[in-house]
Amino acid sequence: MTNMKKLAAVILGVGLLAGCSSQPAPPSQSTEESPAPWSPEVYVALGDSYSAMGSTALPLDPPNTCVRAQDSYPELLAKELDVETLANVTCQGATTLDVLSSAGEHPPQVDALTPITDLVTLSIGGNDASFILMASCLERGAQESTCQQEHGQQIALEISDLPRRLDVLYEELAKRAPNARVVATGYMPLITSTDDCAAIAPLAATDRQWLSQSIQDINLAVADAAARHGALFVLPDDAAQHTGCSPDPWVDFTGENTGSFPMHPTHAGQQAMADAVARALSA
Repeated sequence: MTNMKKLAAVILGVGLLAGCSSQPAPPSQSTEESPAPWSPEVYVALGDSYSAMGSTALPLDPPNTCVRAQDSYPELLAKELDVETLANVTCQGATTLDVLSSAGEHPPQVDALTPITDLVTLSIGGNDASFILMASCLERGAQESTCQQEHGQQIALEISDLPRRLDVLYEELAKRAPNARVVATGYMPLITSTDDCAAIAPLAATDRQWLSQSIQDINLAVADAAARHGALFVLPDDAAQHTGCSPDPWVDFTGENTGSFPMHPTHAGQQAMADAVARALSA
């Protein structure tokens, strides 16, 4: 509910041949090879289910309660960047507390960080703001649309506290991996305020607006925290065109047609995020 170098081709013109030769000047050619894309040596992926879950058809790695898929964006990104070492400790249900401490059955995610970590991706904040309650409004298909009435005040308070929680987390990241580039990834929107499809028909327009705005508010808090701490914030520019109502969803309400987990990124969504992070790191 995973926080970028410029690729430039340096072309040097070759001088014209000296003397009175009637031969035409040779064409310009590169005297230096283009720099290779940055390839991190040690990449640590932190976060929740939006960075852990992928296709349901693929075996989980490892097959535990974190539901960490082989086509989650950290796994795809590591291949794209030709990373030497990936420590993927993302876990479904994780909050900032789970990243920082042993709040449940898993050790603190920050334990995977070391001084030689040179890339960190971070997908966190949604569960701190009760994203699951927002998603449940879509899952239950309520005949009476009362999501904002039931959960609005609680979620507003949680979102208002999110900057403080994220600041604490970034301070710990800086201590444990002081030389790492950090990329914070946003949450693919489940719906926009203008979406209209059968799956969200039971939701009143006011609840659609509230749900859409709440996800935007979470992303804004995540982006602002990244900016305060010198990290990159990444969300594909066209994510709003790939909601659960779109013909090509990057998040799916049920997962039935895309082989993904309900209310989570599809394989296409995870690939889009991996590509967006790679582009941001090479910019």
